[in-house]
Amino acid sequence: MTSIKQKIPGVLGARRGTTLDQERENFERSQEASIRKAINDEEVPVKMKHVRNIIIGTFHDKNAEIFWRHFSFNTPLQSDLTAWKFCHALHLVLRDGHPNVLRDCQKHRIRLKEIGEHFKHLTHGYGPLIKAYTDLLICKLNFHQRYPRFPGNLNVSPEELEQIGENDANNYFEMAVEMLEYMEGVLNVYEAVFGSLDPSRSNSMTKMGQCRLAPLIPCIQDSSCLYDCEVRILFQLHKALPTDMLSGHRSRFYKQFTQLQQFYNNTRNLQYFKGLIQVPALPQDPPNFLIEAELKSHVAPVVVVEEPDPNDSTDLLVDTSELPEPQPPPIPPHPDVVDAHNGMMADVLAERESLIEALQQEIEVLRMELQRTRSETAHREEQLHLKINTLESSLAELESQLIAEKHSKECVLAQVEAASQNAEAVVQLADAEAKKKAAEEKFLKMKEVYQKLRDEHIQLIRGKAEVDKQLQVVKEVTETERKSKAELESQMLCLEEKLSHQDRVENEATEAQSKVSELISTKQELEQERQCLQEKLAQVSQERDTIAAEQEEVQLCLKTLEERLLSKDSEFEAKNEEDLYECVSKAVEGAMMVIVHALSHFDQPQHADVKCSAEYTLLYESTVNEKLSVLSVSYIAFMTDHHEAPRLVHDIAVSAHHIAVFLVHAKAVSHACTSIEHAEVLVSALEEFAQETIQVLETISSKQDVLPSISSSKEKFQRCCSLVLGCEAIGAGEEDVAIVVQREMEAMDKAIQDAVERFVAMLEATRAHDSGMQLEVNEGILGTCGELMAAVRLLVQRASQVQEEIVAAGKGGASPKEFYKRNHRWTEGLISGAKAVAIACQALMTAADQVVSGEGKFEEVMVASKEIAASSMQLVMASKVKADKSSTSLGQLNAAAKTISSLTGTVVATAENCRDKVSEANTLDFSKLSLHSAKRMEMDCQVRVLELEKLLEDERVKLAELRRHHYKLAGELEGWDEEDIPK
Repeated sequence: MTSIKQKIPGVLGARRGTTLDQERENFERSQEASIRKAINDEEVPVKMKHVRNIIIGTFHDKNAEIFWRHFSFNTPLQSDLTAWKFCHALHLVLRDGHPNVLRDCQKHRIRLKEIGEHFKHLTHGYGPLIKAYTDLLICKLNFHQRYPRFPGNLNVSPEELEQIGENDANNYFEMAVEMLEYMEGVLNVYEAVFGSLDPSRSNSMTKMGQCRLAPLIPCIQDSSCLYDCEVRILFQLHKALPTDMLSGHRSRFYKQFTQLQQFYNNTRNLQYFKGLIQVPALPQDPPNFLIEAELKSHVAPVVVVEEPDPNDSTDLLVDTSELPEPQPPPIPPHPDVVDAHNGMMADVLAERESLIEALQQEIEVLRMELQRTRSETAHREEQLHLKINTLESSLAELESQLIAEKHSKECVLAQVEAASQNAEAVVQLADAEAKKKAAEEKFLKMKEVYQKLRDEHIQLIRGKAEVDKQLQVVKEVTETERKSKAELESQMLCLEEKLSHQDRVENEATEAQSKVSELISTKQELEQERQCLQEKLAQVSQERDTIAAEQEEVQLCLKTLEERLLSKDSEFEAKNEEDLYECVSKAVEGAMMVIVHALSHFDQPQHADVKCSAEYTLLYESTVNEKLSVLSVSYIAFMTDHHEAPRLVHDIAVSAHHIAVFLVHAKAVSHACTSIEHAEVLVSALEEFAQETIQVLETISSKQDVLPSISSSKEKFQRCCSLVLGCEAIGAGEEDVAIVVQREMEAMDKAIQDAVERFVAMLEATRAHDSGMQLEVNEGILGTCGELMAAVRLLVQRASQVQEEIVAAGKGGASPKEFYKRNHRWTEGLISGAKAVAIACQALMTAADQVVSGEGKFEEVMVASKEIAASSMQLVMASKVKADKSSTSLGQLNAAAKTISSLTGTVVATAENCRDKVSEANTLDFSKLSLHSAKRMEMDCQVRVLELEKLLEDERVKLAELRRHHYKLAGELEGWDEEDIPK
């Protein structure tokens, strides 16, 4: 099996990866590169091209596992700047990534919270900003977990919003609260960013300021969608719920409206945002939710994100909006070809480059301004069209109302003319006049409203005309710039032609002169070189002889040095080997001391009180086996290569430590074992295993080639583990005292509950069948017994509470089972009291049942009730032995015990009263008895009295014997001495 496993990696490594594997590897490599470039320590904004690559990767994988895996393992957030850029990138991925990203990121909320808590203590830098941003991201994840139908960019239509809210006021109410929380997180990020900027500097044009301001772009996008959804939801809530109930929503929205308006105004004025995003404009006043008609005039804020030019470099942003229009440079006069061509040509070329660069910058600025103007114009036109449509609809409604009023006026006039013919039409005419005046006033008001709407319409048309004029002006300026650019290009072409002609003339002249001078200089140089070569040839011949002699001497020196180095290397290797063996032997001595120290605990009497579970000790089984195998492998490697000595020393120390810990814990397990023979066998096996391990260490110290005792050590160790497991099996047969107590308390509670239910059933049955005195007797007995049972059940509950407090206060770090074992007398008394209460309750229920059915005696009810009082008092005393005197539960237990004593007296009195009633009802009528019959009955009564007195005396003797026997059994169970048992 081992040989097969060793061959498989070689076979698999021989195969080449498939194309899909290579594509996957390339994809993951590109994703990791993008993440590293996006999240780095350079204080510049996150580049969008890297984030877009990460977002595309989420759509490729349909999750964000690569992003989180890289963040969790390869890129720890060691600086606040890295954490800030990580939050920005994560926000963009949540907004624009695959829909599954929102679901996958839910499990990383704890990680985000840890990042915020880690950096919030920084009072400078990005610490407060990171805390606010992580809170916003956690709020966003919570919102999408609550409402998964919202996309990551929160862009939903009104119809989709109604479907998500299911047109339910409760859903709208909760959704409004969640959105207000979300908006508050966005505004907190805005306030943290602007609070960290220096107002005295132009922060938007510095890299540090841009790094802080860049995350506000997705915040603006989120806040615009949240604002639109909040307005629509609040209008829906005001239609369905009372206004007073929504006062908190309104006040919170109005406060956020003011902050959001300030947010948009501050960001709109920054130069950094002008080329990246078109910040929306909110209305001057917030919407009035009490007027339903204002929903029609609500316009959703539109955010336009400018697409960056791929050829544009965003590393350097320069504000060129106020640069003066560059003028074409004057054409320099034709210079002298020989004297001044170098200086003039350099000046002309530098001026040409600067002119071209200035023109390109100005054209780019004009292009951006034109694009921004077009987008603003389109947005304004769309708003104007919407407002014009609204005004036209309102105008049509007013015209229809005006026509209806005219018709009503004509009807009123006709009625007035018809009524004027009658003598009684005066009152109707006055009413008609009043209606006419009201209609005229309404008509005048509508006319004023219409006039106002018409004026607004005209103003909007004029505003549109002004916008068109501005657009025309921009177009003319652009056309002028285009023409000027064409003229400058033509001038540049002419200048380049002249420069090229001048260069050609200069080149021809210089070439001719250079050729002549080159020929002369070449001839002179050749003569000089010939003479120098002849001189050098003589010198080289002399140096060659000298070098040959020196080379022989160097070879002799090299031979001597090599011999010395070889001797030094052998000495060093021997010394190094001795030092390594010395280290290993010292490590072996330390390991043997550790194991011997562990064995020394076996004979210490203090260690006898230490106990441990077999389950915990067996946790070391796999560790010790593994360390023994590793020790063997390390020793073989050391014998092959002595440079493996550090690894062997480490494995020796770790193995000795784990073996010593196992020995100590296994010895503690033997202390808890109930079988002494099994414990002795376990201790003997542990000592054998320790001696075998010491022999293995001695083998390592003796430098033998192999470790023959490793397998034997493992076998002895497995035997020790089996014996430890056997200790657990022997102790498993003992029943848990805590379970016995719980079982007896539950049995007592169930018996009491059954008795209460039985009393209720018997009371209902006797009410249905009996009447007269029998019903009165049965109701009295069953009613008082039922109350007593309810009081006993309350007593049991109070006793359970006191017991829990006693166990919680007394067990310390031990388990309840250990506590009950240590206090076995108290435990047995508690169990005995619980059993006595349960038996007494069953006896009372049986006695009451027999009395109701006419087969029992009232005295049995009295005795059973008194027995309940006695057994309850036993349970109370068992609970009070270890309870805290100031405990509230103990006071409640005493109150319940007093209630039982009172109810016991009530039951006894009721039973005696019922017995007297029954005896009175059964009394004979002696008026009809004769002398002989009366005498006969008197004799029978005397005989019955004597029998009952004898029976009473016998029963009292029997009761005394039973009590004596009961006390004896209780004393044996409790461990009393014989002199303590009552005679």
